[in-house]
This record gives sequence, C-alpha cells and structure tokens, in this order.
Amino acid sequence: MRAKKDAERQGEMKYEQLDIFSFMQPRQAEEPPILLSKGQEVYLVNKGDVIKCTVCDDENSWICGENNRGYRLVTEGGGYDCTWNSAILGKEAFTNYDSAKAKANEYLKTHDGIILAANIKPINTVAYSCVRDCGNGEKIAFYCDLGNDMYYISEFMTYHHICKGKKAVRKFMGQQAFKYNNPKEISGFIPVFKNMYKCTEQSDWDYAEYSYVYAVGERI
Repeated sequence: MRAKKDAERQGEMKYEQLDIFSFMQPRQAEEPPILLSKGQEVYLVNKGDVIKCTVCDDENSWICGENNRGYRLVTEGGGYDCTWNSAILGKEAFTNYDSAKAKANEYLKTHDGIILAANIKPINTVAYSCVRDCGNGEKIAFYCDLGNDMYYISEFMTYHHICKGKKAVRKFMGQQAFKYNNPKEISGFIPVFKNMYKCTEQSDWDYAEYSYVYAVGERI
C-alpha cells in the first residue's frame, strides 16, 4: 500500500513538472531604436515646404505605441515640433536637406492651388512693429498689395495668408495692437514671403501658409 502511494506522489510531481506554464519565460520587451541624437539637424517636409529643426535631446524621447519613438524638435524660427521613427522611416522627416527638398519638390509638381513664395511680387508694402505687453521681443505685421484686389497679410498674431478685398486691410488696421501697443510704421520694409496653399475649408482667407492646417489640410 505504501509503495502504491509513493508511486502516485511521483506521478503527481511528474505531471506538475511537465505543466506547459512552467516552461514559459517572460519576454523582455524591446524598445524602439533611438534614431536621432541631441543637436542633430532634421528636416521636416510639410507639403512643399522644408522646415529645418534641431533635436532637443535624446534622453527625453518617448515611446509611442508598440514600436515607435518620438523626439522633440526646435525649429529654426524658435518654435517647437516633433517627429517619430515612423516619420523618418516613412520619408516625412529627413536627416539631410537634399532628400527633404526632393520630397517637397515632388509635392509641388503633383499638386495645384499653390503660389510659390518666389512668385509673389507686391506692388506696395506697409509694415508696423511693436513690443507687446506679453513680451517675446519685437513683433512685426505687414500687408502687401498684390494687385487685382488681392492682399498678402501677416498680422501680429496670425499666419501668413492671402485674401481678397480692402476689408482685409481694414481688419489689419483694427488689430488690438494698434489700440494698446502704439505700433510704429517701418520704412522700406522688405517682407520674407512664404509658399501659399489654397484654403480648402471654409475660411475668410483664400490662401495660407502650411501651418494653418484647419484650412489647407494636414501635412503629407
């Protein structure tokens, strides 16, 4: 009888040892690779524009989803943006300018409703500067008469845009800065224009820069 019980115990132990769960080892999750490093230049492509950026840091990059990593960027103009491994691998962000420019040129060749900055020829330009109470240094606003009742406008706090009618000029002169910040007119101001994309959503503007995603659509 005792021998029989010992055999049963051995059988139970053997069954426990062969349990499939005892062979399963926890898998170590592999983090997405770090493709960009602090201080590295990155060129983002947004429609037909190339935006030069610098990686802020690699220590504070973050994991997105199961196999993606994000990076914080500072633009050449002092703003902030971000990119991801998938964007770099998917050819929306580049580590060399020529590749980014080729991608942007491809967009320009295959899309309508674009006014290139190089083709904007103003008849007249009026510009003002002021220092706003919120700081951030000098602010400049200007409008250009393009002819045919069209105006290129950059207010103190708006994106660059093109719209039709002199009401746009009246709106420009009605900015709060003219009431509270005493702007000074700038003589001989030469504006730096941006590529203009046709607004496809309801807007008071006819064209706007790529950043106005509500009206011109998301980046590529």
